[in-house]
Amino acid sequence: MSDLSKETGGREAGVLALVNGVERLMAAMAIIGIVMLAGAIVLVVIDIVRRRMLGGSVIGVIDITQLCVMAAAFWSIPYAFSRKAHVAVDFLATDDAPRLRIFVAIVSTLLGLGLLGLILWLASGRAMDTWRSGDISQDLGIPMIWYWGFLLSGLAAGLLAIAAAFLREIIEAIALMGGE
Repeated sequence: MSDLSKETGGREAGVLALVNGVERLMAAMAIIGIVMLAGAIVLVVIDIVRRRMLGGSVIGVIDITQLCVMAAAFWSIPYAFSRKAHVAVDFLATDDAPRLRIFVAIVSTLLGLGLLGLILWLASGRAMDTWRSGDISQDLGIPMIWYWGFLLSGLAAGLLAIAAAFLREIIEAIALMGGE
């Protein structure tokens, strides 16, 4: 539990508990994504060694590697959003101007949510096309919707992570302004 949750009470504490839960979910998704990436790396190394020693490759390595990379990428990005570890330029808002900081946070969050929501909406349309056509991967016949599943769930988690980070920032700004 953060120091901020000890300082706030009532509704703010409940919101912070929700935000903390979202952050734990994002961390769990990132860990699963990284484990899948590590699995893909091991599989590629095994494939290379087998090719050098026995002269043949493992069938389906490309399909599995692509699926694991999709999981690693799209399930790790929301964690970066939830930790505010993405690139941000903060030339307008300073700690000396908490109201300006709140305004910039609101505008940038709404823009981020709008853009990510648009990308999710557009991607879901393409995913539905893939699902309806029954596309599968070349070697193992993995349904391509599985690949889209990681992308779509990562985008949806990103929306949730941005909203949670925004709520935390607003509560912190309100606590900071309480000292005015």
